[in-house]
Amino acid sequence: MQNLEGHRETLHQMAAALHTEGLIDQLEQFDMNEIADAAYWHSVEELQNSPGQYRGASTYDVVQIDTGRLLGKINRSIFNFESDEPRGASFTYDGKVYSGADGVRLTLGLSRKIGTISGLMLEWNGRRYHLVETERVVRGVDYKPMDDPDAYRALVDVAQVAQEERDLHAFEKVRPHIESAAFCMCPTCLDRFDARDDCPTCTGKGFVMKPSS
Repeated sequence: MQNLEGHRETLHQMAAALHTEGLIDQLEQFDMNEIADAAYWHSVEELQNSPGQYRGASTYDVVQIDTGRLLGKINRSIFNFESDEPRGASFTYDGKVYSGADGVRLTLGLSRKIGTISGLMLEWNGRRYHLVETERVVRGVDYKPMDDPDAYRALVDVAQVAQEERDLHAFEKVRPHIESAAFCMCPTCLDRFDARDDCPTCTGKGFVMKPSS
């Protein structure tokens, strides 16, 4: 799912519309909203234990893993090579990312070659590339990934409290910024309090830098 917050909000709007039209009563609307909220929390917990996911509202550098060479950029699902080679008069961009039941794929307009995206990894033309997020749109505003470790730690702590207290409004505000940050949960201690202090991987921080290539 590309936008958990947007999906939950849409479900609430649909329930409100049904209530306005008189198709459901207030109690049924409440129940539908509760189901939408429960699904949101379930998705959040699933994402916390999974690798990063491609987001259509984000901008990425596409970096070759074994060489660190910048292949190009994906800007809100539109791909352009870093080089200025002509793409043909009928194409205003080099490729586009599509999401469907069969997964996420990058289709190049001129050659029609297709690459597959799994998590934040692109496999194309026999090579592997890492998608490094450089910008994300959150509630209509462009944000750069957070790269301040102290601010990130504070945001994670706020999110943990909000999740424990099921404070949806507080959690929704911070989750996209945590997900798009330059850091991610430590894969060794999983930011568990009892294991974090002595963790050799994150040296007590509970998080590590995301790979940049």
